Amino acid sequence: MNRQEFVDRLKVSLSGKVSPGQVEENARYYEDYINTRMRLGETEESVLQELGDPRLIARSIVAAESGRTGESEKDQAYGGWEEGNRRRSGPRQFFRLSGMPSWVLPVAVGGILLFLLVALGLLFRLVLHMLAWLWPLIAIAMVVIFFIKLFHDWLH
Repeated sequence: MNRQEFVDRLKVSLSGKVSPGQVEENARYYEDYINTRMRLGETEESVLQELGDPRLIARSIVAAESGRTGESEKDQAYGGWEEGNRRRSGPRQFFRLSGMPSWVLPVAVGGILLFLLVALGLLFRLVLHMLAWLWPLIAIAMVVIFFIKLFHDWLH
């Protein structure tokens, strides 16, 4: 199954059970989630395997929606513990932990990249500084080796 089949199955499973707006919102959410995880280096297959069956996800969404509308106390009590809902809660927690805005992740990644760039610059500077300090010794050693080789060749 690819991501389009996953989203299509999710839409079909949600159709008629939740509002059309909820169907589209959840479909967009999972499309964005899959695309983001793939940009972070995961394969489409591994992301879809982690998410599981889109029909189970749809069932948990329907259960959550019916719990909000007060349809059934039993749905409210047990809807959050279904296998599909547990799988659904993982991705949402990954991206929406504590209701953080969507710009936080790119800014954090940018900060890490900036830190690594500065660290590499400092390491490069340290290596150049050490070479500048060792250069006179290296030059003297090269001259000595040159004269030893010249004298050795002159003897033979």
